[in-house]
Amino acid sequence: MLTNDNQRGRIVILFGAGATLSWNSPKTYELTTLVRKSGFKTTDNQTTITEYLFQALLKSGYSENDINFETIINLIEELTVYYSWFDSEKKLPSLIGCLLTPRFEKEIFNFSIKGGEIKHGYQLQIPAGKDYEFSDFAYHNETPQQFFLLHLLSEILTDISARISKYAYHTSGHSVVDVSSPISNQFCKWIASLSKRSVLRIYTLNYDRIFKILLERNGVSLFEGFDCGENIPVGESLRANVPKILKDNDCNCHYNLHGSAYWEVLNLDKNHLPNPEIVLTSGPNLPINNNPASFQVEKGKTLLVTNIITGYQKVQKTNITPYRQMYSAFDDDCCFADEIFIIGYSFGDEHINQSLKTAIRYNPKLKITIVDPSFIKNKMDFQFAIKFFPYRQAGNLNPKKVAENLYSYFDGAFVVHTKTFEEFLDTASNGHIANRVDGREP
Repeated sequence: MLTNDNQRGRIVILFGAGATLSWNSPKTYELTTLVRKSGFKTTDNQTTITEYLFQALLKSGYSENDINFETIINLIEELTVYYSWFDSEKKLPSLIGCLLTPRFEKEIFNFSIKGGEIKHGYQLQIPAGKDYEFSDFAYHNETPQQFFLLHLLSEILTDISARISKYAYHTSGHSVVDVSSPISNQFCKWIASLSKRSVLRIYTLNYDRIFKILLERNGVSLFEGFDCGENIPVGESLRANVPKILKDNDCNCHYNLHGSAYWEVLNLDKNHLPNPEIVLTSGPNLPINNNPASFQVEKGKTLLVTNIITGYQKVQKTNITPYRQMYSAFDDDCCFADEIFIIGYSFGDEHINQSLKTAIRYNPKLKITIVDPSFIKNKMDFQFAIKFFPYRQAGNLNPKKVAENLYSYFDGAFVVHTKTFEEFLDTASNGHIANRVDGREP
């Protein structure tokens, strides 16, 4: 918070999926279609397992609007928990596995054990009877079903990572990021104007480094949790600078709260023990090229360690480094920010929402600006009034229309621009004050 004229302010910017659409990032529908076609086939060797799960959800009463790629991935992750040991040493089944009997095993588990014997270091054949090129060795007491599902998740996340690479691939030798496009220039101009008066704490829920790359190229240095600039030397794997993430709250930063395609999961430590670590590399990584690394973040809850977090187990997965420390920084920054910009985020992640709610409750001077073209159309204003405004002192919850595509709440403490991010940046680059929070027309 500002205390005197010599102290810089603190601005938090939270980017959701809608913030990068102008850079050709995928929409939710595209990723859902991708995931439905991704991964292994069922035992009919025609239908993908993901499509089978999608159809099973429809038959159970879900509508297509209720199901997206995260729903399907979460279902596979829940099955992984079901088929994992609660205690591998005692061969205790999962708690839920003690009570329920599945109805789909014959359709889904299209694999066989290479050599026919389940022993230390066994491999899977996928589909059954055929060697699988990316099959790992089961050295950590994985059940065959669990091991199969971990390989399936790796296949799906690889396809997602490949799609991220199409719009965000960047190395010192080759890049698809258009650093000189009008939208890129407008973005850098806007951020540069903010950085003159405030510390910038940038957080993204996307899996790319685009904004980091653009800003470094334009003279705005950002710490992304790893000690590097725009490029990482080829062949290097950078360990996260955890002490700096936790202690340095006054540097400009760019943190990937849900991971990055540029992160890589090392399944073993230097002593070849199962202590997974996440590192930053020079280019996007495909999880299929790495050995699956699983861990129990809670007793009996076996999860796959991934370089990108999706599905509905985000809270559990953010307990590992560097997710945990980056989220802690976000929680801290929200509580002490002067302004928070929320751009292209649909408020679907409750662990993110909790940090925002806490900030609204304990930071009475906080200004919040939301950029979302569908905020009013999708009745997010109603949801926001129910879920967030109760954390503010009582007042008029109805929006005041200040201008076309501009709404104000609580005398300008909350401002909503019903524009795309590109339209918002165009307003800012033309010299208007795009983050006006006093309810007046910009």
